[in-house]
Amino acid sequence: MTKTPTTMTATEALARVQPGMTVAFPHLSAEPTALTAALWDRAAEITDLTVVSGMLLSGYGFLSGPAAKNIRFKTWFLPGTLLRKTAGDVTAEYLPFTWAQTARYLAETSFDVGLIHVSPADAEGYHSFGVCCTAARGIAGSAKTLIAQVNPAMPRTRGDSRIHASEIDVLVEAAEPLMEYPNRPLDAIDAEIGRQIAGMIPDGSSLSLGVGGIPLAAANALIDRGARDLRFINTFTDPTVSLIEAGCATAENPKAHTGDIFGSRALYDWVADNEAVALADALTTHRPEDFVRRKTVVSVNSALEIDLLGQVNAETIGGRQSGSMGGLVDFAVGGQVEGGMFILGLRSQTNSGRPRIVSRLDGHIVSLSRTFVDIVVTEHGAASLRNKSVRERALALAEIAHPDDRAALRDEAARLS
Repeated sequence: MTKTPTTMTATEALARVQPGMTVAFPHLSAEPTALTAALWDRAAEITDLTVVSGMLLSGYGFLSGPAAKNIRFKTWFLPGTLLRKTAGDVTAEYLPFTWAQTARYLAETSFDVGLIHVSPADAEGYHSFGVCCTAARGIAGSAKTLIAQVNPAMPRTRGDSRIHASEIDVLVEAAEPLMEYPNRPLDAIDAEIGRQIAGMIPDGSSLSLGVGGIPLAAANALIDRGARDLRFINTFTDPTVSLIEAGCATAENPKAHTGDIFGSRALYDWVADNEAVALADALTTHRPEDFVRRKTVVSVNSALEIDLLGQVNAETIGGRQSGSMGGLVDFAVGGQVEGGMFILGLRSQTNSGRPRIVSRLDGHIVSLSRTFVDIVVTEHGAASLRNKSVRERALALAEIAHPDDRAALRDEAARLS
């Protein structure tokens, strides 16, 4: 029997949320903000509500407002690295998953209510997830009750992006701009790290650029050197558009398989019905078998610090959880596939002058084991750790540290065996 969705207001739709329920919704630019605003109002009226999501560009005011005492917030991204100004001290339970594990968690967990963000339906009754596949697809398939914000600002995209109206319980029509994701300004340090990284990426690679200043700088440097025949996986942001428009991508479509699109309003306009971009679930892009199939996956990754053993911290500051692993571990595994390459780029010091190459990691959390770290790049050079002993790896890392930190790190490295 075909289900016909009911159309109602956000307040009416969220009245379906009852005490003791779990509500899940996508992150970044796919957050259905008309629905989440109504959710926080509803949460102030009920108790024992569990909310599951990721990085929220709309902020975390709900955790300090009237609803806070009633909400248990579980998240695969704790702010503090990308959203310092809006995050504060967020009280949440962290889900320590790789991105492939996050996709599997969303697909396998039964949620009482799922909130998604879609385009208007086409003539056949299909809405588009638009800018998000992994989280939206997983939640849509796992929710007992599915509520969709229908927004004409949501672009209709290609690939695994369609959901039929008959799969949705409630439609809420709410037009509003998609949340934008700002790029921070680049400086000479970013540019130098990006230049070195771009020189390592072969033409014809399947490239995951990641997010942040260093991946943006690497994209600019790839354009400057005239890179060719690139394919793109993982996130899709403004720098990837620049690479495609500069002629750096393969001539074939789709040029990119992505689970998340976020950036400027111009980006959202660009991807609309664009055959260069196909939405794809992380369970088709981030698993070991996916890297084997693609063969030439090169990933550009970021971290908060690395120690002389090669252990990586990408998620704690001052011993407190901040940020997430995202695809870091997934792509580190992919770097071990023949033809693959895992590149870690980081500035040698923080803005306050603290070293990012350290003798031992901050806190007790290791985001990535030393075993998987191959190439590390700072503004002072690149260290190849593959096939090196513990002592050799430590000395190589000390050589690309900030000059102010190098002597102490060399002494520490010399004592390792």
